[in-house]
Amino acid sequence: MSGRYIDFHCHILPGMDFDGTNDVCESIAMCKLLRSQGVEAVCATPHFYPWNEDVDAFLTRRGKALAALQASGCPLEIFPGAEVQIFQSLSECRADRMCIGESNVILLEMPQAPFQSWMIPAIENTVYKYSLIPVIAHIERYGYTPEQLQKFAHIPKMIFQITASELKYKYSLKLLHAISACGVPVVLGSDAHNMTSRAPQFDVIGEKMAAKAGYFHKSLQMTQAIIENCLCAQHVLENTIRIPKKTEV
Repeated sequence: MSGRYIDFHCHILPGMDFDGTNDVCESIAMCKLLRSQGVEAVCATPHFYPWNEDVDAFLTRRGKALAALQASGCPLEIFPGAEVQIFQSLSECRADRMCIGESNVILLEMPQAPFQSWMIPAIENTVYKYSLIPVIAHIERYGYTPEQLQKFAHIPKMIFQITASELKYKYSLKLLHAISACGVPVVLGSDAHNMTSRAPQFDVIGEKMAAKAGYFHKSLQMTQAIIENCLCAQHVLENTIRIPKKTEV
């Protein structure tokens, strides 16, 4: 899989997010930059906040944005999806309609708040009701303890997504290593929003894999091990997304 990556979390659709791309031209620039960084396919995952709009309105907006991007000569394969903010009654909002492509894989965003007991059953109820494969977006961002991470890891079919740019920071490697050691697949996403403050940084993967891990470079060796594990999980999740039927990881 070296040199051929899927970005499993990207805000590349024009006009979908308040902090995302402003127009099709910026979206195309993001696509070209990702392509130059070894990415061949992108999961387009605009934010879905259930308190802002209903599912039908969101899907209508997403369809128009996707059509505009594809009509402008997008150089990447795009799988439409969503970054769905979880809430206590998530299972009642037809979350299955916001899966990636035609698969049963859904990207879920946790609230920017301390871990709360309702979070696990909210995800479990949704997974069981619609037979979904949950992917937790940028799992490194929430500050969960190892014990809390394990609670998520025990949810059936669970997958974690980490942000590719975090691989360049030595201080983040301990946490990323703990996440990748939870016993669930871990995949990479850029979480790119635009070409300015949050531009794609998928090239970190290639740079780290190309670097020579010497005896005194333990952090580099750890980075390479995390990437290798992520690329193995990418292959499995890629197959799941590309098959338009209910399958399991």
